[in-house]
Amino acid sequence: MEVLVLGAGYVGLVQAAGLASAGNDVNLIDISKEKIELLEAGGCPIFEPGLKELLSIGHGKGYLKFYHSEGAEFLEKMLNADICFIAVGTPQGSDGHADLKYLYSAAEMLLKLGSKLNNKLLVIKSTVPVGTGDKIEEFFRSKGFSPKIVSNPEFLKQGAAVQDFLKPERVIVGTDDEEAKKILHFLYKPFMMKRERLVFMSRKSAELVKYACNAFLATKISFINEISRLSELVGADIQEIREGMISDSRIGDQFLFPGIGYGGSCLPKDTQALMAQGKAAGISMGIVEATDRVNQYQKNWMLEKISKYFKGELSGRTITVWGLSFKPNTDDLRDAPSVYLLKDLFKAGAKVHAHDPAAMDNIRVLFKSEIDKGSLKLFDNPYEAAAHSNVLAVLTEWQEYRTPNLKKLAKLLSDHTIFDGRDIYENAMLKKFGFTHYGVGMV
Repeated sequence: MEVLVLGAGYVGLVQAAGLASAGNDVNLIDISKEKIELLEAGGCPIFEPGLKELLSIGHGKGYLKFYHSEGAEFLEKMLNADICFIAVGTPQGSDGHADLKYLYSAAEMLLKLGSKLNNKLLVIKSTVPVGTGDKIEEFFRSKGFSPKIVSNPEFLKQGAAVQDFLKPERVIVGTDDEEAKKILHFLYKPFMMKRERLVFMSRKSAELVKYACNAFLATKISFINEISRLSELVGADIQEIREGMISDSRIGDQFLFPGIGYGGSCLPKDTQALMAQGKAAGISMGIVEATDRVNQYQKNWMLEKISKYFKGELSGRTITVWGLSFKPNTDDLRDAPSVYLLKDLFKAGAKVHAHDPAAMDNIRVLFKSEIDKGSLKLFDNPYEAAAHSNVLAVLTEWQEYRTPNLKKLAKLLSDHTIFDGRDIYENAMLKKFGFTHYGVGMV
């Protein structure tokens, strides 16, 4: 099929590359000339395992092409498309609601199609509040056009997005239009040959299910973190508690890992948006509100432990930080616990030596002034970062941090102390090499 994807962000890039891999002719459109030029040159605007390679393969075979939204070929590609996916950003607004300005900008752009818009299949991939499809439909009707508006929310995990697209657990489509169902079934069938994983529902249900899923996952994280706080106070061990919990098949083992809170582009934004939608509908989303409150509190765990260790005297101390991205296999710093910690450490007069396998360029932009002042030093090697430091704080559970050379590390850290924000180390092993170990929910 001939497919148009509006928006070369995280969702649009994966959608375009994935569909091109199945032999579709995909045209990816973006308003950023720099981004399009980078894609044309074989680059990728974001760090996501396997995505750059998939984009390159699709582009090299001629199935995937990139265009700037103001280019002369843009209108032609829109006219010929069998289906158009809208994958623009919906950032969090100041009131917690999703900001839909980019979605409406895309809708304005599509008005260039004129009468060709009638019955054109427009699929919203962006995460949008319930009722957005109705509003976009009304927007086009007010202009005299009647495209088919479908909701098709994405369920991509950062760090595993390519595999999530190529081998999806489910693909949710919100529409009552039978023709739209047939087209999307045909489009997604190559990715679910073993068994059917396409789920059809109403448009409003499809819009809400994305928020429901992310809020539930966030709740699991905040729940185990709250139990970890209690574990520390009463002398229990959260890892033993977790083992007991996950042996119950009704609970499961996913997203029940104690740590220093969730971050990224989805869970924080979507929980806030769900609370805002509840407020607009006249109800309080009590569980979601508690989930968010616990998460904000949990992000202070690392600072609390480090500050207590140094008896509140952080000025002049050097803290090595391993892991800056909010999770492994991404360079995303949005709502990352590291950002909160670094700001607080600098405010307290501490210096930071940091390492991350992917997020270094982004941290350079975010903390340029601290780098210029010498408060933050970035290192390409985690052990070089640990040299001439007092303690180590592990914030992201990157694979290369899981089994460090403890003998080597002991020679570098003056205080032989590790603050383990993701509980990736065992107390016994660290003590064997002379380390004091602070883990979340551990005694």
